[in-house]
Amino acid sequence: MVHPVPTNYMPISLEPSVPVAFICALTVDGESIYQRALSELVTRFGPVGAESGGYSFDVAGYYAKEMGAGLSKNIICFEELVDPAALAQHKLDAMNVERSLARTRDGQLLRRVNIDPGLLSIESLVLATSKRAGHRICIGPSLYAETTLLYQKGKYRPLPWTYLDYQGELVQQFLLGRRRWLKALRKNA
Repeated sequence: MVHPVPTNYMPISLEPSVPVAFICALTVDGESIYQRALSELVTRFGPVGAESGGYSFDVAGYYAKEMGAGLSKNIICFEELVDPAALAQHKLDAMNVERSLARTRDGQLLRRVNIDPGLLSIESLVLATSKRAGHRICIGPSLYAETTLLYQKGKYRPLPWTYLDYQGELVQQFLLGRRRWLKALRKNA
């Protein structure tokens, strides 16, 4: 049965999304692969506004089998703000960069860079992933997003699933600096 639309019906209007900073965390097996990945990301997403500075990344050998030992990680933040709805497509683009820089061993494609794209807002850091888990929300076929950090009381606070390196002082200072930049942009808009 079709119900008639009442004459006083007013469609629901949605507020536009607030643009956020687009970041990528790059875990790499060397400086040259970092530079190559950075170049490809800049081609796809535009200029980088800030980099965290590299730090050693060896979380219980998680990537060692695929990428080797002695990995480093750097977080970059692009100059242009993005619509949060673009996260799924940006994750797919990042996965294409990973594939383009991968090497083949014994017929298997092995990454030399792992790229975790995310959205940094004044309120939180949300990361995209292709790994399903109970605390992650599907944003596309086999793509998920998780709130990794929440801003509270002057700091981006971890949640039970937050990776340890995102809790470290270097990452915190980088994210807080980018938060100040976001606030200044919002104030000047």
